[in-house]
Amino acid sequence: MRPKAIDLFAGPGGLSLGLERAGFDVLAAIEWDEAAGETYRTNFDHPSYQRDISKLAPNELRQTLEREKIISKGEKISLIAGGPPCPGFSLIGRSKISDLIKKGEYGESKEYRHRFIDDPRNQLFREFVKYVKEFQPDYFLMENVSGMTSYVLDEDPIVDVICASFVGYEVKWRVLDASEFGVPQSRKRIFFIGSRTGNAHPEFPEPTHTGRNKISTLEAILDLSLVKPTSNGLIRVSDPQGSNTRGFRYRSSMRRWKIKGVRQSLTGRKTSHWSRSPNERDMVIFPLIKSGAPAGKVSGIKIPPSEPRQIYGDIFPHMWNTHLKPAFEDRGMRAWKRGRYHVEAVSGKRWVMYDPKGFSDKMRRIRWDEPSPTIVAHLAKDAYMFIHPWHNRTISVREAARIQSFPDSFEFKGSMTDQYRQVGNAVPPLLASAIGTELILAISSNN
Repeated sequence: MRPKAIDLFAGPGGLSLGLERAGFDVLAAIEWDEAAGETYRTNFDHPSYQRDISKLAPNELRQTLEREKIISKGEKISLIAGGPPCPGFSLIGRSKISDLIKKGEYGESKEYRHRFIDDPRNQLFREFVKYVKEFQPDYFLMENVSGMTSYVLDEDPIVDVICASFVGYEVKWRVLDASEFGVPQSRKRIFFIGSRTGNAHPEFPEPTHTGRNKISTLEAILDLSLVKPTSNGLIRVSDPQGSNTRGFRYRSSMRRWKIKGVRQSLTGRKTSHWSRSPNERDMVIFPLIKSGAPAGKVSGIKIPPSEPRQIYGDIFPHMWNTHLKPAFEDRGMRAWKRGRYHVEAVSGKRWVMYDPKGFSDKMRRIRWDEPSPTIVAHLAKDAYMFIHPWHNRTISVREAARIQSFPDSFEFKGSMTDQYRQVGNAVPPLLASAIGTELILAISSNN
């Protein structure tokens, strides 16, 4: 019998997907976001309850599961898992909140050195603690941003505060990099594993991909790069390998794993291959953004050099007179400086150039020959930090999902913005699977 688990703060289901692949039977999930919940219910055959977890008492969930005969009365659960959202612990989140406070745009707070733990969203880990206390699982798994490790609460490291919150459990934590577990992305996250006193202690998984063995962005999205994103995200692709792929190993295992007995194909119908079309201003700027990667030739595809590395702050305002203004004017656009720098398209659409002091990395191109930078929920806003390795567009939702290690059979629901946010917030399934496998081994040793 497969060990049973519940997923809290489930999002679209990246953690659940990995745990099921490892051998767990995920019984139910809780997710507040409507679009993410719809995605979850589309891909799993167990319920995802759309509830505010701070207003759903743990015993109420137990009663619901018993009433719906998902568990029997008093039945034991092997694992409680989840990733409580804690934006203040993210280094990016802290900077953004401090800036909003300075501008007077963050509620009633006036202190820019804001105690981030006072933000209600950063208290959600306590809801996770309540569920562990109610269900008393053999183990729990909690995920969060790695920036948490540098935060101190009342002179105590926040990781120690969290560990001490789980009474009756021996808790350990570690920061893991998803790129070391077959995910084509440098994504560091902290994971807490709790073992009920008396149970075997699971180990954290050892890296399976290091150095040149890591999966590159190219290996994850090559076939998709051959197809232009569509307005509805629906496409068909052919296997890019062909018969002559010397020097190229198509190692993207995330597209070939078995999900509920279905073997994923590299070819055929794909969904969510859509992205925002570059506007007139972006069409001038994007070609100047360089990843720093050399030229390459893979499966007959010539990838142009993208050297030296240039992000937004490298080209603006330094290249305004030499490159940007002339390029705008060549396209029939107006470009001028009046306090700040302005651009106007033929259509009359106007933009103010981003201030490089606060947005130096506002636009950034992904290298094709290395794992991608961390995929983040900010993709939902503009995706400028994820410009395609060689096309002058941002990556599509499906390309971002590939980089997160979601298989193509996984369907995302909601608008494009909804889907970008879901992908950016998700736990990479392959990383979740690696941790889940260690938990399964520990559970087996208890029997």
